[in-house]
Amino acid sequence: MHTTYMPSTAVRPVTTFSTACVPPEQRLRAWEKHNADALIALQCRTRTGVEFQAQENNIQLGRVHLARVRSTAHSVERSLDLIGQQPTGALALFVSLRGEALFEQAGRRQILRPGDLVVCEADRHFVRGFANALDELALRVDRRVLPEEIHFPAHGEPLIIRRNESNPYGCAIARLSGRALDGHDPRQPDERMIVDLVSALVSRNAVRPQVLHRALACAYVENRLSDPRLSATEVAQAVGISVRQLTRVFSEMGQSFPRHVLGRRLEVAHNLLTGPDALTLSTAVVAAMCGFRSTAHFSKSFQERFRIAAGELRRTTAKHH
Repeated sequence: MHTTYMPSTAVRPVTTFSTACVPPEQRLRAWEKHNADALIALQCRTRTGVEFQAQENNIQLGRVHLARVRSTAHSVERSLDLIGQQPTGALALFVSLRGEALFEQAGRRQILRPGDLVVCEADRHFVRGFANALDELALRVDRRVLPEEIHFPAHGEPLIIRRNESNPYGCAIARLSGRALDGHDPRQPDERMIVDLVSALVSRNAVRPQVLHRALACAYVENRLSDPRLSATEVAQAVGISVRQLTRVFSEMGQSFPRHVLGRRLEVAHNLLTGPDALTLSTAVVAAMCGFRSTAHFSKSFQERFRIAAGELRRTTAKHH
């Protein structure tokens, strides 16, 4: 397997599609076309006389695609014809945020409620129905980035995780994806982090423990980047391993734990200094927001990483806004 991960320095733009400006009689077809291009090709239906409205936020991370979907009541089908015409070679993951949803695949019919999560084979026939308003997170993950030892789904059946099961990998995926798709948070997950979490979620203990530990460790770090007190001891305790094991987990990624944390903090700082609010943020404020104890240390590290001073990048950003 050859896996290529995109560098995580630049902010992936959140693109938005909405049917609001589409004539009502053309909305379903426009929605189908958008999803076929951006996510998964589906056939959509609504009840007679119901006006359809929908909006979708999207982020492309290499071979992983994130989306937040909101719509009025409708149903969708991933038919055998569509699978033949537009295969994805991917797994699909859906996290319900609001409203109840019907999901049917491989003879298994389930009702999903807010907080529930389902992972399924995107190139296997399924039907979904939304009796009321839909609000959910959707992920498409190319199988080629998953570890070779993962053979999901078993017997063609989807994986369904209920909210009360408190699965740490599913919770992390929902938190990271939802935050990124909001469009206002500078912490955007990189492809490898999402792949690790999905691998851990569907592995059924097939992947190496290091992958499971790495998934949880990186997700924990993301939530604590702004705290200058974040330490290897804290992360190891949260994951349930020793500091020595944590060191090995990060060495397999090709860097030490401190270098990983520093790199992510600098990437978040870069996102802030190239974002729409850059002019309102001083170097000292950005340093504090990203967990640096010292503005001088931040400035030096930023210059070394990006070959440009933080203040100069902010001024350059201002000229293009």
